[in-house]
Amino acid sequence: MTDALRPVEQALVEHVERGELLDLAGDSPVDEEAMRGWDEARTIRAWVLRDILRGRLAPDPDPLGVRLRGARISGRLDVENVRSPLSLELYDCFLDEGVVARDAHLAALLLVGSLLEHPTEPALDATRLTAEVLGLGEATVRAAGDCAVDVSGARLGVLVCTGARLRADTSSALVATTLHSKSDVLLCEGFEATGAGDAGAVNLVGARISGNLDCSGARLVNKSGPALHADGIHVERDARLRHEFDATADTALAGAVNLIGAHISGLLELSGGKLANASGPALIADGSRVDLRVFCDAPFTSHGAGYEGAFRVPGAHFGGWQGDGVVMRNNTGPALVAAGLRVDTDLALTAFRASGGSVEAAVNLSSVEVGGTCEIEPAELRNETDPLALISVNGLVYRGLPLGIGIDEWLRLLRDSTPVYAAQPYQHLAEAYRAAGHDREARRILIAQRRDQISRAMTGRAERAWARFTGLVLGYGYQPWRALLGLFAVLVTGAVLAVVLGGSGLVQVRAGAAPTACPVIDRIAVGLELGAPLISTPARPRCEATNTGAGQALTITGWVLRLMAWAFATLFIAGFTGAVRKT
Repeated sequence: MTDALRPVEQALVEHVERGELLDLAGDSPVDEEAMRGWDEARTIRAWVLRDILRGRLAPDPDPLGVRLRGARISGRLDVENVRSPLSLELYDCFLDEGVVARDAHLAALLLVGSLLEHPTEPALDATRLTAEVLGLGEATVRAAGDCAVDVSGARLGVLVCTGARLRADTSSALVATTLHSKSDVLLCEGFEATGAGDAGAVNLVGARISGNLDCSGARLVNKSGPALHADGIHVERDARLRHEFDATADTALAGAVNLIGAHISGLLELSGGKLANASGPALIADGSRVDLRVFCDAPFTSHGAGYEGAFRVPGAHFGGWQGDGVVMRNNTGPALVAAGLRVDTDLALTAFRASGGSVEAAVNLSSVEVGGTCEIEPAELRNETDPLALISVNGLVYRGLPLGIGIDEWLRLLRDSTPVYAAQPYQHLAEAYRAAGHDREARRILIAQRRDQISRAMTGRAERAWARFTGLVLGYGYQPWRALLGLFAVLVTGAVLAVVLGGSGLVQVRAGAAPTACPVIDRIAVGLELGAPLISTPARPRCEATNTGAGQALTITGWVLRLMAWAFATLFIAGFTGAVRKT
């Protein structure tokens, strides 16, 4: 078999036995144009590499394995089912029929800087490959018919695709479903993946990554499906979709980034990322779990379309969530949908901009549970369809006082920017201020709640009239002192009327003496008694109403004032005991 080898192939065998790199390129160009012009002197037949790994051509290879640079590999490199303790390292090589490494066991498979192609099958088929390292750094991988790279079910130490460019015309650029990586998966530093179809440009569904998933600076594009499809992924450290990470999709059936049911044990970093979907959500992470914290600081943007929302995290569970200066937009639906989200520590959405376009709220934070502080500080909220449906916070609970905006802005949001009236946001806000010792502010919030309820929730005229009356005289039961002011006004009115009308309407009667005018002090006492039915003064028996017009007016006025006094006293008791508040 050795006699059949070409000189360049024989040189490769000798370099493998010595543990040396065979560099056929030297200082010459290794770009695509140069690779396509390489002749037989730079060509290694694929079966030669397979037989070296199998120990047929190099019976005593150096443990460093096969290391080759600047070669053209003729034929499809097939190492399927090959078990070898050696690594296969191809640097800046041209493999015009790609690689098959299904079910292979290698120390490492490196295709750094190489160009791989295939017209109908995956350019790299490494399904169920077992290797400590699979490296595609700076490689260019293209497939016209099937996916560019398939590592589904592979068991790797680390997957390195930094700076790689993957493209598939009709399928996924990278398929890594159920991949198990003992360390990191690096799709960063200029990594590009362009694919098509519902499976996603990059498909990591069900993958388990014991280290980090790093997509920092990556660019993923899919015009007919998701850019990153990672439902059910488990990342035991951090997931980094940051630093100009760009995911662009056009699909109504999925998001640009899909993380449904994902579990990230560390951080989910989105800061500086850009997610865009022309027909559906930018991010779908329903039911996902991030044990530490989600970071999505500026210049993070999320642009989506449709009724499902641009940024979706309903039912998710985060250790914490920090978003500063983020932008979320959706012209045909809500911008942020986080209903039922649970946040263990703090939630901080500061200086954020959200623009929606539906009858639903542009920002949906309903039933969100925050275990720590809640800081909400919108820089801009808009809804092109319903200008009043800006934010929904019904069911939002948190600890302590809300941060970011003051009480006046909170009340304005609840009154003018929520799609429907709800009591819970007011009640929780009032309880937070009461717990902090701010009873006056708590009463103010509850009064604002009642006014909003009358304005948006009450339909019956009688009910609204009664509610407004109790607001006027009792502050809706939260300011019962108003009834005391009313009672005091009745007393003053009675005293004033008794003084004014008492000159001719009241007379002092003494035994054996002609009636005389009542003194002013007695008239005042009579007036107080008229306005306060429970008060009795010595002046009343001495002063009697005359049968004149003034006396009759004073008598009738006294009946009215007593009714008013009884009413104010009753209202005060009802307000003081909270009976009015219950209605």
